[in-house]
Amino acid sequence: MQKMYNGEMMRVLRSFTFNGEQYVDLRNQAGEDFESVSASELGKNKPAQKKQTKKVHKIIFTKGEDKNVFELDSPEYNKFISDNKLNEAMIQNCIKGVIKTHKGYTITEEK
Repeated sequence: MQKMYNGEMMRVLRSFTFNGEQYVDLRNQAGEDFESVSASELGKNKPAQKKQTKKVHKIIFTKGEDKNVFELDSPEYNKFISDNKLNEAMIQNCIKGVIKTHKGYTITEEK
């Protein structure tokens, strides 16, 4: 038996009831398994929308006792770069680990 789930047809491998609610195990045409899917979710044409989270890269500039943290490409970050005459390519090399410092600043990315 086939059912629609997340906008694609899937084969029902098993159906079961737990606490009075019906669930099914599904397999798509690519062979991916979807386990314990609520039967109420079947029949929806549209794929479930995933909430996209934007990862904010924070860059840390350390020089001696001074520590400055900026979001990448923020106005404060761009002002700091221009005020200290830092090279964007060199900053990226520091973040990647190719070099350790640039103009006296140890530059890392906050994880």
